[in-house]
Amino acid sequence: MAQQQTWLIKHAVTGRSFADSRKQSFDCCLELTDGVFRFALQEFSSEAAEAIVRFSEELNVFRFVTPAGGGPVVKHWYYVIPESVQYHAQIGELTFEAASEIEYHPEDYWGD
Repeated sequence: MAQQQTWLIKHAVTGRSFADSRKQSFDCCLELTDGVFRFALQEFSSEAAEAIVRFSEELNVFRFVTPAGGGPVVKHWYYVIPESVQYHAQIGELTFEAASEIEYHPEDYWGD
């Protein structure tokens, strides 16, 4: 069984959701190169992509990973570099970068 990933792109931390892979169908590729996280979302609606570009100064990206074979879900929180957010309408791809990641492991925050 492969690990399962859920993606969430939000306006600020508790604000409006622009994308939620549990409710929308899109592919997200993530690469780490020279300390920069690069995201590419394909098959993404142009309406949602345009809203994300419009609010690029206030974006948060969350990735929830359920490990293969079970175990607690690990949350990854990325701070988007606003000027990196671009929508390439001709190919239907949204790209952006993040310079930092916070990784939350449930066992580090909850007692017995």
